[in-house]
Amino acid sequence: MRKSSADTPGVTPSNDAGEIPLTGGRTTHGIVRVGDTVRRPATANSGFVHGLLQYLAAHGFAGVPESLGKDAEGRDVYTFIDGEVPADLAVYEDSILRIAALLIRSFHDASAGFVTSHAGADTVCHNDLSPCNFVFRGGAPIAIIDFDAAAPGTRVDDLGYAAWLWLDLGSGKFSARDQHRRLMVFIETYGEQAVGPVVDAILRRQVRLQHEARTSGGSSMAEWAARCNEWTRDNRQVLLGA
Repeated sequence: MRKSSADTPGVTPSNDAGEIPLTGGRTTHGIVRVGDTVRRPATANSGFVHGLLQYLAAHGFAGVPESLGKDAEGRDVYTFIDGEVPADLAVYEDSILRIAALLIRSFHDASAGFVTSHAGADTVCHNDLSPCNFVFRGGAPIAIIDFDAAAPGTRVDDLGYAAWLWLDLGSGKFSARDQHRRLMVFIETYGEQAVGPVVDAILRRQVRLQHEARTSGGSSMAEWAARCNEWTRDNRQVLLGA
């Protein structure tokens, strides 16, 4: 007789009949909700992600899903965090930018102890801190999700990517002067980071995303990143406050 997943330590039972595809944000194909859990296809990074989330839970950081191991199909299982996940970038008021920056700072602070043995890393980088990877309640971000790309890294690199996407730099929705003010709101709320290194991190990430998108065949994403990079380079001095 086939052994039930409920009898196997560390394995969460599956429930195909109750699977609800999750389509909010920019989700990976195959992510479903089953009751109060989320099931995701396993990746080469799954072990790191489970270890990170277990570490954060043990250290009292509640702004991320909890790791529940794997289900009978080998999928990663996490707790479901109720709320709304944006489908795309948007304009956020200063108060929301501050909440996001504080949540990112808390995540970086809580994660720092998980990577003490990695040379050159001062925390865990989520590596895609887009608003589309946050759960919102009442219009404000309350949790970070989708850790597939998480890895040891530096705060400034993760913060730079986050600032680009939360401010939607290069979209033309704000003048460069307005974006400088909003960028300073984001950086100063996060704390202990200077604007110059953050802008440099934004530029590096924009170039990196262009290359990644071209390699994976995402021409529209590559073109978008290129436009944002051109805008950021053209307005770099203004963003720095010059």
